Amino acid sequence: MTILQKIINRPIAVSMFMLVIVVTGIYSAFRLPLELTPKAELPKLAVHTTWPNASPEAVEAFITSPIEAVVASLPGVQNLTSISREGRSQVDVEFTRDTRIDFAALRLSEQLALVRENLPHNATTPQIQKYVPEEFRQEAFLNYQFTGPYSLYEVRQMALEKLRNPLLAVPGVADVLVHGGQDLEIHILLDRRKMANLNILPNQIHSAMRDINLRKQGGVLDKQSLQTDLIVLNPIYTIDELRALPIPVNNTIVRLGEIATVERAYQNVQQLVRIDGNPSVSLVLHREPGTNTISVANESFKKLKSLIEKLPPGMRLLKIYDESEQIRSDLQSLTSRSAFCLVIIFVVLFLFLGSIRLPFLVMSTVAFAILLTLNLFYFFGLTLNILTLAGLALGFGMLVDNAIVVIDNIHINREKGLPAIQAAVNGTKEVFLPLLASTLTTVVVFLPFLYLTGELRVFYLPFTLAVCLALLSSLLVALLFTPAVAARTTLHAKSGAKHLDHYYQVALQWSIRWPLLTVLLTVGLFFYAYYNFDKNVTKGRIWSFGGGTYLECSVRMPKGAQLQRADDIAHVFEDKVVGLEGIKRVTTNVFPERVKIRIDFLKSQQMTAYPLILKEQLMVLASRFAGIGISVYGFGPGFYSGLGGSAPNFRIQVLGYNFAEVRKIAEDLGSKLQRNARIREINTSGSGRFRGVGDQTETILKVKHAGLSKYGLTVSDVLSQVSAYLRENQSWQKIRLEGKEQIYRIKYADFKDFDLQDLYSVTIRSGGGESVRLNEIASIVEVQVQSEIVRENQQYQRWVTFEYRGPYKFGNQLVDGIIENTELPPGYKLERPKWFLSEEEEKEIYTIFVISFLLVFMVVAALYESLVKPFIIMLTVPLGLIGVFLIFWLTETNFDRSAYIGVILLSGIVVNNAILMVAKISNLHKNGTSIRKAIIEGASQRLRPILMTTMTTVFGLLPLVISGGESRLWGTLALSTIGGLTTSAFFVLFVTPAIYRLLSGKKNY
Repeated sequence: MTILQKIINRPIAVSMFMLVIVVTGIYSAFRLPLELTPKAELPKLAVHTTWPNASPEAVEAFITSPIEAVVASLPGVQNLTSISREGRSQVDVEFTRDTRIDFAALRLSEQLALVRENLPHNATTPQIQKYVPEEFRQEAFLNYQFTGPYSLYEVRQMALEKLRNPLLAVPGVADVLVHGGQDLEIHILLDRRKMANLNILPNQIHSAMRDINLRKQGGVLDKQSLQTDLIVLNPIYTIDELRALPIPVNNTIVRLGEIATVERAYQNVQQLVRIDGNPSVSLVLHREPGTNTISVANESFKKLKSLIEKLPPGMRLLKIYDESEQIRSDLQSLTSRSAFCLVIIFVVLFLFLGSIRLPFLVMSTVAFAILLTLNLFYFFGLTLNILTLAGLALGFGMLVDNAIVVIDNIHINREKGLPAIQAAVNGTKEVFLPLLASTLTTVVVFLPFLYLTGELRVFYLPFTLAVCLALLSSLLVALLFTPAVAARTTLHAKSGAKHLDHYYQVALQWSIRWPLLTVLLTVGLFFYAYYNFDKNVTKGRIWSFGGGTYLECSVRMPKGAQLQRADDIAHVFEDKVVGLEGIKRVTTNVFPERVKIRIDFLKSQQMTAYPLILKEQLMVLASRFAGIGISVYGFGPGFYSGLGGSAPNFRIQVLGYNFAEVRKIAEDLGSKLQRNARIREINTSGSGRFRGVGDQTETILKVKHAGLSKYGLTVSDVLSQVSAYLRENQSWQKIRLEGKEQIYRIKYADFKDFDLQDLYSVTIRSGGGESVRLNEIASIVEVQVQSEIVRENQQYQRWVTFEYRGPYKFGNQLVDGIIENTELPPGYKLERPKWFLSEEEEKEIYTIFVISFLLVFMVVAALYESLVKPFIIMLTVPLGLIGVFLIFWLTETNFDRSAYIGVILLSGIVVNNAILMVAKISNLHKNGTSIRKAIIEGASQRLRPILMTTMTTVFGLLPLVISGGESRLWGTLALSTIGGLTTSAFFVLFVTPAIYRLLSGKKNY
């Protein structure tokens, strides 16, 4: 008695085992963590450092270069790039694949600690961040804007006291951060006249302030046989005590309050954020790792609901980002897709088999397969996220295939008059090898994915595991539990496809009568489809600027502009749009030299002409401001109609080793682009983003070292005295006052009235009492500097961006023509950005495709002990490619990274139908049936399962293409699979028998 017969003859044991799967599967479903994206750990690190108000060149010299030197000395560094912007430095380092990134980050942190002492005193500590792929980047778990008709200080304090502290008590919330607003500080405003009379320098005040709250070991006291550490403290508890702080001057003591005004004042903010005209701060919630996103979000929402009721009148809490919304959408999409698939399964099986019981039998076995898959997810430590859910959704269309084949073959044996149990055993045994082969071929195509590197590994390894576990579960259920249930189910059915069988046999006889013609026609179709695919389909993805339709107004102020001036211009645009009907939200960000205003529209207005009309009105308003760069861009589907109005959607990269020559090439390219009537918004000064801010000017104080020596001064002496005159936001320290740390700043009382002309006449005093004018020991010059310094592999880069008003395909061809036909000096080149695959990733993809193809061939050859049969079966892969080429050409869809993976997946799926057919024909022929009769009979018997499995898989994938949720990431993968499966099913039914006929020879016919 075989194992299958033993299982069928023990119904209670089978029932109990299935019940175990149900219970544990449900338990696993509730225990599996829910998160939007998996943990993405790549061998890449980024070092971020800020130095407020410093120029890009200064950042490059004093921040980026020292950090680059440290990073380059680390073992395993493969690639190093850096970006130096105004006030910010970013150094990206990529390690070799075998590098343990946690240890690399620790080693880098230790090395940066040594460099930190040599960085500018007001630069922040370099922060190390792990690289996260763009698709996985999240603002936070929850992100809100807290806004209302109150001052910046009041809004921030309400956010801290009424929201942040209570939210920290919510289970699963790791931290709550409040960004923006305004705090109180301690301002020490020096009286310049009194300071001069007493010959006191600002650095003496700094020194005295640093001694406050000093905690230092003074030494050790011996007491009998014990030793006691002596700790020196110098605490100050109140602002009055701070005013009484003694400053030693010429053997006497002067109190701080006698030479300076010590007061609390509002922080001098460098950024303003408003929502619909009211001050706003952001509230960012971070979730503890491993917690359930939805449950933590629900608890947070409950807490926020009770907190909002207690807020002062007019205060609003606006949700900007919610990670749980995407997860809920994905789960809802998976549920609706599952229901859709089950309905399709029911309809397909009913149409082909004319039975009501069979669809329910398949549904029950599929349910067990899903629950078993969830158990395996839990066992292997997988989480439910956008990748594993997409894998489960994709696998769901294939989960039914094994069950359909088994039940259909059992049904055929029952129609022959065999008893139920015998029909179940024989029917399962007949398809055991084909099912094992078809499942293994799908699984092995994913094996090379284990050797992926970089972002490809992060994307597709969890997806691969999800699909493979789902398929293995379906195979186990189909071979063991499906026949056990079918053996005890009454199957009264009439085939609903008899007429189809007749027409198919007629067409099939023509195909095998003229096999060479059939093959040649198919080859011709392959090259026709490839020609149109190569000529008309864009390889890559159109750059996406975010969901929804919205306007963005960008204001670039002159160098040195103050925050108040920028804020005045922001108010002009706010007054124009705040309160208009059809506008959902107006978000304003104001900086001293730039303003960004985002206008979001209600869904009912996004696809109307209203956004375009408002854009034109704002452009007219912008034209009234002379000397200020103002741009108004439209984003989202409301502006992507081919009529223009969207942000620059094309860009070309200029690379070279000389910055001036790179700029000249970019400007010449811009002049050529202006001659094209369809091109707008040309920018030749971009240095990394889609919009550049152009070159800038910087005021430089060059110290004469000979003059310093003459007067006994140091650079630090000059810096400390000059900085006290300047309206800057850098020289601040912290002291502990009234039980908490507070920021203090030391300035001359009249620093707000100080300008560039006054700087020339500043008197610098040495410690010995000598005085000298600043212009005698230093010169002040204004120079032109880059807005950003970007170097990649020692090459400068510059971007030429523009908007092409027309179909994206034609703009794409224009860019290709420019790159091919532009003559450049040696050592310089033009490139277009690779949005979806680098050269290394593209090479990996092709390598994986070849390895997957060979693995599938080897699996089939090993199972069938033949080289001819696998050859016939593998020919279905190019047959499936015909459908891939046609569907992307006809739907005008970009062939992106996911589409490549879809082709690899397709190579393991399309062979399944051929395996079923070739196995059946081969068995009939082996039992003495002639080749012609074996082909017709075998192909006819496999018509129903091929059509049913293809239809259920295709319909199961359709929601990935037409619905939301994860389809944004996997839509093209599903599209390539649908196209390949559809055409391969057709060609397997007609071309595969013809090829079998050709390879069998005329003698056996």
